Amino acid sequence: MNLGEQGERLVEQYYKQRGYKLLERNYIFPHGKQMGEIDLIFIKDQELVFVEVKARSSNQFGTPFEAVDFSKQRKLVKTAKLYLKTKPQFVDYNYRIDVAAVDIDNSENPVIILENAIEDLD
Repeated sequence: MNLGEQGERLVEQYYKQRGYKLLERNYIFPHGKQMGEIDLIFIKDQELVFVEVKARSSNQFGTPFEAVDFSKQRKLVKTAKLYLKTKPQFVDYNYRIDVAAVDIDNSENPVIILENAIEDLD
C-alpha cells in the first residue's frame, strides 16, 4: 500500500468513527480536458463531505495543507458541484469540502482535518 492509500485509509477510519458513511473513494469526473478527482466522499445526516487527503512522511517539501493550492481548490469545488449535479437524490443536502492532512509517522494523532477548508468562490 502506498503513502496516499495509507493516508486515505486512516482518514476513512477517522470519519467512520464519527458516524459518517463512505459513498465514494477516488471519485473521478471528467470535465473538459482536465479530470477532477475527489479522494473520499462521505455522508452523514443531510450533509455530504468531500475530502481531499494529503499524506506525508515528513514536511521536507511543505505541509500537506500547502499542497492544496488555489488551482487544486478550484478543481475540487468544480468536481464537487458536478458530482452533486449527477446525483439528484442529494439536491437538498448541504455540503462541505474538507482537507485531511495525514502524518504517517505520527502514531498518536496522524490525522488532522480542516473542516470546510475550501469555500465556493463562484
